Amino acid sequence: MKSFSNRKWKSIFSTFFVFFTLFFLNVSSLIAETIKKYDVSIQINKNGTLTINETIDYDFGDKLDKHGIIRRIPLRSKKNGIDIYKSHVKMNSVKRNGEPEKYKTKKSSGEIAYKIGSEDKYVDSGVSKYEFNYTMYNAVFEKDGIYQVYFNPIGQFWKVPIESGDVNISFENNQPIGENEIQQLKVFTGKYGETGENYTIVQKSGIIKIKTNEVLEPLNGMTFRLNLKTDKINPTWLDKLKVLYYAVPLVAVGSVVILVLFIYGFVTWLLFRPVSLRKAIVPEFNIPKDISAMYAGYIKGVKNPKEILTIGMLSLLSKGYVTAEDSEGNGKNVKYRLVANTEGNPELSIEEATLLNALSDDEENIFKNDKSHFSYQKDRKSGFEDEKNLYEASQNIMSTLESKYKSRAYETNDKFSYPFILGMVLVITVGMINRGTNSRANGLFDDIAFVAFNFLISCGIATVIYVFIDNLFSERKIFPAVLKGGIAIFLLIKTGIIGVIIGIIPTMYIIYSKLMKKYMEKSLRQEEHLDGMKMYIKTAEANRIMKFNDVDELVEYFKGILPYAVALGVKNKAIKLLENTINLYNFDENIQDEINRRVYYDSYDSKFLLNTISREYDKVREEMGASEGGFSSDGGFSGGGSGGGGGESW
Repeated sequence: MKSFSNRKWKSIFSTFFVFFTLFFLNVSSLIAETIKKYDVSIQINKNGTLTINETIDYDFGDKLDKHGIIRRIPLRSKKNGIDIYKSHVKMNSVKRNGEPEKYKTKKSSGEIAYKIGSEDKYVDSGVSKYEFNYTMYNAVFEKDGIYQVYFNPIGQFWKVPIESGDVNISFENNQPIGENEIQQLKVFTGKYGETGENYTIVQKSGIIKIKTNEVLEPLNGMTFRLNLKTDKINPTWLDKLKVLYYAVPLVAVGSVVILVLFIYGFVTWLLFRPVSLRKAIVPEFNIPKDISAMYAGYIKGVKNPKEILTIGMLSLLSKGYVTAEDSEGNGKNVKYRLVANTEGNPELSIEEATLLNALSDDEENIFKNDKSHFSYQKDRKSGFEDEKNLYEASQNIMSTLESKYKSRAYETNDKFSYPFILGMVLVITVGMINRGTNSRANGLFDDIAFVAFNFLISCGIATVIYVFIDNLFSERKIFPAVLKGGIAIFLLIKTGIIGVIIGIIPTMYIIYSKLMKKYMEKSLRQEEHLDGMKMYIKTAEANRIMKFNDVDELVEYFKGILPYAVALGVKNKAIKLLENTINLYNFDENIQDEINRRVYYDSYDSKFLLNTISREYDKVREEMGASEGGFSSDGGFSGGGSGGGGGESW
């Protein structure tokens, strides 16, 4: 029994001995990796870039399973948790033990990593000397004549200790930095965010030398901030543009593209803009035969469906397809009904027929949304015999008017628009490259999806801006315009610089296309006719009022012209013209009442019709329901400063 107990304790002791031996051997192996010497030479160039040469004596210890090291360099710098600038690194050469060494590049939004070595080859144990020569863009900043270099020569993210570090700072081609050029020099050592003093500054022959006093433990590094007042840094505007391109290529390329497109658009507009063939506007009292009152309103900027429907109802009244009965005589309780027999009535336009077929033959409410027992025979082949409620009809009418306007009013000059398309393609391509096409971590599909998403959002921004402008100047309704303008600003903030750059180009394209529209001859004559009619209604005096042979002729004229007066925004002037005409002929009171009844005076003199249509329209819309969506985005980056970073073996 005693013998068994001894054997048991020996077995347990042996197990613990092996475990601790392996543990300490592993720890010893980890500690064995170190950086013996870390030398950095920094040249501040005249063009505002930094040329950096790093020499790293990396000791792999007795390990024989390492391929090389990974050098990580942050591309973003933070101040108080906010990105303040983005740098760009151009690697010029990588060497190991004096010979060029293979490496792979992996770039993300926050850093660029260089994987040094080959997967099918191991480095020797002991010390390997790695040399990195690279140029850093957007690391020198100017304010009030002072240039600042805020730089991490020895990054805080090395996973091994650094036994000694030397940093040399000079101007281009090792030109000395004079003491009178140095406004301030501060050095910080330690972990990220610390302000340690493990350094000594020595200035020899105009070269600033910063040395570490003690070993930099893992995740410890060195940062300096150097303010200079000198003429040895003097970047040209081309240098600044190049820096901007490397640091934020989308902004640089996008700005140039926008500038070029603006110049192109302005020059082509000056040289090839459509020449106005408008004639002088003269008073016109004849009613147009090829323009419906609804279309006239649309041409002159009426885009509210309820207003268009009201104009359409007045047209149906004037053409005898609908009647209005005002039993109270005050225009506050008018009954509108369909006319059963319309044979011989004037033809209806396609938009007027659409409205007619949406009306009900209900005795109490012509706008009731039930089956219509009436259809306009002329347009059966066009599909207008279908049952439509007021809301659905309004959508079809607005679509019809828009299509008619685009097809008849003007022709586009598409040949001048191709540069805008090419500019958009160029910006999107740069956006994809900027996402990091050197890195396949994200993948081509993700790059395309990223740019496509921002492109769609930006086109949405352009559309909202266009609608904002259209609302502001066409409908003259401030609230919808301000609301849509607010949505555009919100989208711009959410998408950031990408949304701004990609959104500006479609906006320019929309505005340019609008300016380059070539109006057709027929369309110009139609607008001149409408403007002439508006002038006649507004300015006709007693001695210039159109003469009529009898009451019937007067009634027919004003029945026809009043819907156009509403469409042109001169309803009150037209009513005044009617009153002046009646007074001119000295009609007795009975004839005056007859004229007012026959032209449906009460339907124009009050807002009963508009209010009724609005109420029925809104009721249907509410029943159909409406939904609104919002946009949300999240994200961000965590990165180090300009330069710095760290690395590890692999």
